[in-house]
Parts: sequence; structure tokens; C-alpha cells
Amino acid sequence: MSRVADVFEQLTLPEISRILRRTSVSGLVIAVVALVALSLLGHWLIGVGACIGFVLGILNIRLVTSSVARIGSSGADKARHRIASNTMLRLGVTTAIVFALAFTVRDLGMGALGGIAVFYFVFIGNVMRTLLQGAAA
Repeated sequence: MSRVADVFEQLTLPEISRILRRTSVSGLVIAVVALVALSLLGHWLIGVGACIGFVLGILNIRLVTSSVARIGSSGADKARHRIASNTMLRLGVTTAIVFALAFTVRDLGMGALGGIAVFYFVFIGNVMRTLLQGAAA
């Protein structure tokens, strides 16, 4: 967890905001393309699941940033512990949602699993892009 924090300490708040905005827009575009393409192939439930996965990813990232801002501004002791426990709770809830979808409607759950995975790959790609641009400047 501290290595992730070390990476994000290199970024300014405007850079983090740009990363989140770029990831959200990219995720929205990819989700719509996935929904249309999979609908044309006759697998519209997987497309809807992919959209659900992207929404779960966006919600998780938004909740992480608001939690970090709230805990950081309060100056609470053991801030890293509180952030880590909040993150683990959110990941547990997200995992439970995806598993519930997969066990009730398999195509929807598999689409959600794929959607959230692609969302985080896009997020990591945007973080790397920002870090590499900063290193080149």
C-alpha cells in the first residue's frame, strides 16, 4: 500500500483530477462501444455487464479520492490505516456485487468482471502516461 501512495505522492491534485477525468471519459467511450458491439453480436447482457463494471470502477475511484481528501483534511491519526480499511471495504463490496451478478445472471456478471478489469487497465495506463510525461518534462 505504501508503494501506491509513493506513486501518487509524485502527482499534484490537478494531475490526479485530469487522470480521473480522462479515465472516466475513456471508460464511458469504451463502455458504449462494448455495449453496441456486443449487442450487434447478440450478447447484449455482456455489454450491459461491461457498463456496470465501468460504473463500479468509476464509483470506487471517486469514493477513494473523496475518502482521501476527507481523511487528509481532518488530520486524523493513522490516516493510512483508515484509507486502507475503507479501500478494502469498497473492494469487498465491489467483489460481492460482481459475484452476485455472476451467480444470478452469468453473462451480466462476466461482463461486469471484464468491464471493471478494463476500467482499471485504462486507469493504470492514464497514471503511467501522466508520470512519464512528468519525467520527460
